[in-house]
Amino acid sequence: MIHKLKQLLKTGFFHIFGSRVLNKVINFLSSAVLVRILDKGDYGIFTYAWSIYSIILLFSGMGMEFGVLHLCSEFYQDEKKSDAISNFATKFGVAFDLLLAVVILVIGLFIPLPIEGAGLLLCLMCLLPLLNLLFNLITNRLRAVRRNQEFSTLSTVNTAAVFVISVVGAFLLQEKGLVLGYYLAFLISVLVGFYIHKVRLYTKDAGNPDKKTQKDILSISAICMCNNGLSHLISLLGVFVLGIMVPNEEVLASYKVATLIPNALSFIPIALATYLYPYFTQHRGDGAWCLKRYKQVLLGLGGFNLALSLGLFVLAPWLVPFLFGNQYTDAVLVFQLLSLNYFLAGTFRVLAGNLLVTARKLKFNLVVAILSGSLNIVFDVLFIRLWGSVGAALASVVVVVVTGALNTGYLIYTYRSWKRTQTADPT
Repeated sequence: MIHKLKQLLKTGFFHIFGSRVLNKVINFLSSAVLVRILDKGDYGIFTYAWSIYSIILLFSGMGMEFGVLHLCSEFYQDEKKSDAISNFATKFGVAFDLLLAVVILVIGLFIPLPIEGAGLLLCLMCLLPLLNLLFNLITNRLRAVRRNQEFSTLSTVNTAAVFVISVVGAFLLQEKGLVLGYYLAFLISVLVGFYIHKVRLYTKDAGNPDKKTQKDILSISAICMCNNGLSHLISLLGVFVLGIMVPNEEVLASYKVATLIPNALSFIPIALATYLYPYFTQHRGDGAWCLKRYKQVLLGLGGFNLALSLGLFVLAPWLVPFLFGNQYTDAVLVFQLLSLNYFLAGTFRVLAGNLLVTARKLKFNLVVAILSGSLNIVFDVLFIRLWGSVGAALASVVVVVVTGALNTGYLIYTYRSWKRTQTADPT
């Protein structure tokens, strides 16, 4: 046990996990403070504008951050090739996000939104995807070369900057100041990555990768973008569809508050996947190793998540008003359903989905992601019509059950197939 703990410390697991814990604590404190600074109506307006922005953000850089992580992890010992991959990804991603900025402006200026005031906020957010992309490219380059301590430090700098500056902005300028705070926080984070951690996103001497590698970058990035984006729609579509079908700022605010803790807890499987990603990528094809490690991780993660989710479910009637105020007591039932949803997603869907990417099962992930997005829209419309915000939470639970079962089942099938192949041909 001591040897394993030392190995985890040496390889950066505790840096990544500790950073994720700290970041989520800071994020939660930020949200708890913001719901008390902004009145319920203003917070509802910001929530709806942010939900539209977050949906568009899923297409940021056409997924180049994922291509950088995956291919630079594979070629991390070949510095010149990694630099060339980063060159191509950065140029392509920046150009793509400038087009997204135009799309956001068009939506904010010319499309009437059901929540008054959301269009102006959306226009203010138009360049945020670009800064977000640069930050993610920097952190993924750090992850790819196993600079886990620096990755964790930079992530914490970003979270702390967002907390402090956005809260100050909200206090001074309400929801508009909150958006401006995000700009300044991400700009600071990018500059820290460039000038303190010395991360290079573009290296002139490295040039561009060969055509085959460019094709691989585009293919992996696009598929990962779709996989990641469509899986995140489960949480984002709830707010978006609820805003269309129940255009009430206070209902949106309560639903958003109910999602804060369950969504924040997603850092647990994500942090674990972040740590495991390079190692499972290196052992791609080794079915015995992958299956053994996955079962160990699933057992430990599942037990922890079950205890955590049950605790939140039981304590919800006291926890929600204590943290967010008595005006949000109508969020308790939604909070309980989303706590259950976290157990299912955090144990089965998120971890297995990330490990399928290391196995290069991108097409399967894409099919599941498309199915997930489609089912989410259907169930959101049906359930919200029947039960309002509770229906949005129920829709998330149903979709997570389906996609979690598919991801976990196919990942185990893949590892067993590799294992059979190894047994049949030991060479």
